[in-house]
Amino acid sequence: MLGVAALLSAVVVVFGLTEEDLPLFAANGETALVQAIDNAFAPVEQTIVAGTEMVWLNRGRNDHNIVPEDRDPTWLFEDDVFAPGDEVSYVFQTPGTYRYYCSIHGNLTTGMPGVVVVTAPS
Repeated sequence: MLGVAALLSAVVVVFGLTEEDLPLFAANGETALVQAIDNAFAPVEQTIVAGTEMVWLNRGRNDHNIVPEDRDPTWLFEDDVFAPGDEVSYVFQTPGTYRYYCSIHGNLTTGMPGVVVVTAPS
């Protein structure tokens, strides 16, 4: 049986919809954390429910940034560098898979890649 996120993805493909056509889920007060350490995100993959605030905290010794794979303006960071001890955050409201990387330390396939998988609330 397909989960809600898989079903939404299938609807997007079949009907040629875009992310803007998918439902938005309001912020739910939940927070999830990804740490940017030296040359890696931990965890590399994080699964959250739509409406959750994802926080990236720089616990390393170097500057980092978050660059979306597809440069989708719906969750585009301004390529702001966040220094050790700083954090950036974003509330993901639409189910989907969001790949990103730190362009200071590589690209999507080498260096510091990460992914946020956003599922629909049950």
